Amino acid sequence: MAVPAAPGGDGFAIQCEVLRLSVRPIGPVLLVQYLLNCGVAALFAWQYSLSRALVWIALVTLVTAMRGFFPQRLPDPFTPESLRAAQRTHTLRTGIWELAHGLAGVLLFNPERVDQQLLLGLILMGMTLSSAFSVSFYTPATQLAITLLLAPVVLTGLWLGAPMMVAVVVIGIGLIAMMWKLVAERSRQLEENIGLRLNERTLREQALAGLRASEQAQAERLRFFSAANHDLRQPVMAIGLQAEVLRQQLQSGADMPAVQYTVASLARAQQALEGLTNQLLEIGRIEAAVDPLRPVAVALAPLLQELARQAGDGRVMVRCPADTVVWSDAVSLRRVLANLVDNAVKFTPRGRVLLAVRARRRSGKRAWRVEVRDSGIGIAADSQERVFNDFEQIGNVERNLQHGHGLGLAIVRRLAAQLGIEVGLRSAPGRGSVFSFELPAASGDAVVVTQPSPVPHVSVDTPPTLRPGLAVLVVEDNAVVADSLSALLRQWEASPRVYASAAEALALADLHALDAALCDIRLPGALDGIALAEKLQRQKPSLTIALISADINEATQRLAAERGWHALRKPVQPDELRGVLLRAQQQG
Repeated sequence: MAVPAAPGGDGFAIQCEVLRLSVRPIGPVLLVQYLLNCGVAALFAWQYSLSRALVWIALVTLVTAMRGFFPQRLPDPFTPESLRAAQRTHTLRTGIWELAHGLAGVLLFNPERVDQQLLLGLILMGMTLSSAFSVSFYTPATQLAITLLLAPVVLTGLWLGAPMMVAVVVIGIGLIAMMWKLVAERSRQLEENIGLRLNERTLREQALAGLRASEQAQAERLRFFSAANHDLRQPVMAIGLQAEVLRQQLQSGADMPAVQYTVASLARAQQALEGLTNQLLEIGRIEAAVDPLRPVAVALAPLLQELARQAGDGRVMVRCPADTVVWSDAVSLRRVLANLVDNAVKFTPRGRVLLAVRARRRSGKRAWRVEVRDSGIGIAADSQERVFNDFEQIGNVERNLQHGHGLGLAIVRRLAAQLGIEVGLRSAPGRGSVFSFELPAASGDAVVVTQPSPVPHVSVDTPPTLRPGLAVLVVEDNAVVADSLSALLRQWEASPRVYASAAEALALADLHALDAALCDIRLPGALDGIALAEKLQRQKPSLTIALISADINEATQRLAAERGWHALRKPVQPDELRGVLLRAQQQG
């Protein structure tokens, strides 16, 4: 008997379906067969022996009742073991059924009458043809049934039969061989048809599942953009209102504290807008998988110490063995940790945040468990799944922009999926939260890869004021941005040279008189900002160059660090721009 395939495989499903078809009720067919059997019994009771005919019809009645009133019950669902057991039971029941019919070859065999021997042989051959297409669809059961149906008359005919009956027996043996082959072929075709039907059903279910997934994704995307639209409009609205307030204050000659308060409100709204757009851009880059993963050996202790310093005011503590080296993508891991630390600090009004690392063993291999613990407001059990959704903030019902937009943990969820790690959460209201995940340890011979150091900021000893007349090349095709940069540079008493394209700047600007160059990366024409920066550096190696773009990525940052350039993300912060100009002044 063939062993069915494992659950979920096509072979297993086909074998299950074949067995279901074989045991399903066939009441009308049973009734017709039983009536024909009664006719055969009556014929031989009249021509040969009443007692023998009664014994045979009694056996047939018993097995007919068994099959008609006590059908085989199949397990639901099937397993490989239960399927094999059900197939054995079905084969045994089928063999008993056909053996009872085949015993006619012994009980109704008349050694004295050749004509009755031939008649019995022909009747049993006819039963064989009928059984091959009605008794079962399971090949071993059908082949056994054919054999047991004809074997008694074959053996009796060879032993007691007349010469002509022996010839019929030889034909019967050939019939058995032929029927075995026909049954196997019929079963193969049936299994192919069942396989096609199952594949069609599977494809239909997959198509429906894909449609439902697409509809769900569309609904999630609509919810995402609706929430993003809502949160984007809030700082935009604040900027518009505060700009109108500032205009009216300047017209009415309002006092300086009021004007400064309005300017500070404008700056806060701009920072909130920039933070949201940066997070939306990061989510887009993660989902588009534009930054391929580059697993390397990463030293955790320096990374955690750096994140703790960036958090400021000494609230973030680190407890990490100095020799902790993990195997992961350095950039994505840093983003995960930075977002978890930022989330912990925001929702911990008092107390400290602890970054803890402990050794673990998983499947005989060494691993490191990283935990970000806080003593903040905590999260209820029924809300812990939701905190990883887009724009979800459990402790910020009023949507205070100082607490972010609810995208930090959504970014963590996406990055963790890319890294193949699972971020766990333990928390209770008022008792803080613990976010944790595990990373595989790097092998002992792995080389810890260090990222290129960024261009250092100007030292604290640098004069805080800019030299009047500092020559700054501004290549920016957006007129509004170009005007804003020019206005700020003139306010600092610098001398901006503004051009809309790289070709125009190279043709018209006095490059040797420049102190700094601000190059937008996306420029019209054949040359972009990077190509322009390379030409400027070749013509004047000492020139301070800053690339400016809204989509500064890791590759651009690495390129800038290697070439000694700066990389400023739009919207450019005035302090960052001033630092670039101070460095240019220092180099000059």
